[in-house]
Amino acid sequence: MIRGLYISASSAVAETKRIDVIANNIANVNTTGYKKDVMVTQSFPEILISKINGWPDKDLLARKASDTGIESGNNGTIYTASTPSGYFNVETRQGISRSSRIGFSVNEEGFLVTPQGNYILGQNGRINTGGAAVTVDASGQVLVDGTAVDRLKVSKPLNVLGHLSYGIRSSEVKINFEQGQLFPTENSFDLALRGKGFFCIETPEGERYTRSGDFTKDAEGYLVTKEGYKVLAEDNGYINVNGSDLIVNEKGEVYSDAQPAGKLKLVDFDDYTVLRKEGNGLVRLEEGIEAEPVEAAGMVQQGFLESSNVNSVKEMVEMLTMMRTYEANQKMIKIHDELVGKAVNEIARV
Repeated sequence: MIRGLYISASSAVAETKRIDVIANNIANVNTTGYKKDVMVTQSFPEILISKINGWPDKDLLARKASDTGIESGNNGTIYTASTPSGYFNVETRQGISRSSRIGFSVNEEGFLVTPQGNYILGQNGRINTGGAAVTVDASGQVLVDGTAVDRLKVSKPLNVLGHLSYGIRSSEVKINFEQGQLFPTENSFDLALRGKGFFCIETPEGERYTRSGDFTKDAEGYLVTKEGYKVLAEDNGYINVNGSDLIVNEKGEVYSDAQPAGKLKLVDFDDYTVLRKEGNGLVRLEEGIEAEPVEAAGMVQQGFLESSNVNSVKEMVEMLTMMRTYEANQKMIKIHDELVGKAVNEIARV
């Protein structure tokens, strides 16, 4: 019953955060260049319920059992392995975790680790491949260029009574950088990017990036954002518009009264997961991450703006779904609370 309370409560907390993310997306459905957020949830690792003072676990692969039948595969640098009998051993901060299916990769130090950074254990402890790619055969051997470096430790707990799960948790909020629709404005200072890339903006906190191209001209003639931040040129200078006529071609080259006024600094990133939102349509690199921008492949469209990539109808449907799920968890919490009350007040009397 207590376990049911934990599961329902953790799910309710996760759904609350998801509803907040969806509400923020709906609130920005008309914000130029806005990219919607998506909350990612993960289940807590399951643990095995075992007997106290029972028989010691049986190490299947150490005894070279023939019924293990390990299946493995890989998708680039991500590997998977599963076994129909027994459990792989994973070293975590809380102790040894066991699972019949694991995903792992080779970290910078050459060890096999899970996406959470936990170590995959072999017969000799942590498995180190020296940083090379690996393959896992049906007997659990970890091979590097055909040479076995270790054998996965697969054990069969003889005292297992079942599995225990503690529900789900909110893992992180990711940004969906899909292209929004471009709509005409007939304003020469409005710019949009068709394809991948970002405009570069100078702020008091440093260089930032945006997809929102609703620019204007300040009192000194510089091209700026609505907040007054200067738009950067390719040479890390600024775009100065002295004349009244502004023309920007697809490459980002700016002309004022037919005279060159600079070229917009357009950048892109190989990995968008290093980007974090900062408000006012700006994004920045995550602190502690050093990622070099690359040349943007997108083309500039003058007289257009990019709308948000939020589908308001879809977000409303998801909002209603999350609300119903939250209400269901509330009812489950109430039911479990009543059961605990009966167990304490009625069963305890007997």
